[in-house]
Amino acid sequence: MQAVVHELLPLVPFSRRDKAQRYKHLFGQYTCLRSWQLLHELLTEHAYLPAGFPLADLTYTEDSYGKPWLSISGQQSAVSSQQAAICFSLSHTKNAIAVAIDRQPVGIDVETLVSADRIADPHFLSRTMSAQEQQLIRAAANPCLQFTELWTRKEALVKAIGTGINLDTLPDLLTAVSPYTLRSGHAENYAYTVAWKE
Repeated sequence: MQAVVHELLPLVPFSRRDKAQRYKHLFGQYTCLRSWQLLHELLTEHAYLPAGFPLADLTYTEDSYGKPWLSISGQQSAVSSQQAAICFSLSHTKNAIAVAIDRQPVGIDVETLVSADRIADPHFLSRTMSAQEQQLIRAAANPCLQFTELWTRKEALVKAIGTGINLDTLPDLLTAVSPYTLRSGHAENYAYTVAWKE
């Protein structure tokens, strides 16, 4: 892991390098850098970028809510304006890295399953979930998975919309989220959701 971090740090754009170095732990640095590398690989694989496009030239800016937008520099003339207008979303946790790309607004979130202690805390639940969602969590066969999946759906949706996470305005996912489609899944230790605009 340390070797990968040392290898990638000089190859990514300054903004990503700076973000990675703000993580105190090596694993946070690793997932931050690897998610950017995976984004670059996906963009190249699906011909959004030409083969050989330098990783360091794939830069981004953020709006006032922190939603990132790609800004192609360096070999910009090699990328058409249609290719450059690409939406993306990144997420990482200690168990997984997730990357989504689309020509429409997209959001993705992956989270390690929340602990049973957190689920048992009524203050925690009331700050993050609506009353109906809390009932759904408590009635679930696996409340930890149910909570984590609901949380990833909320976070993926607000990433796609571009409003940022705000506990006071989190969406109630039991209401309509049109025009966005949400797809969720899980593995043993994490859950994920991708949200995209139809």
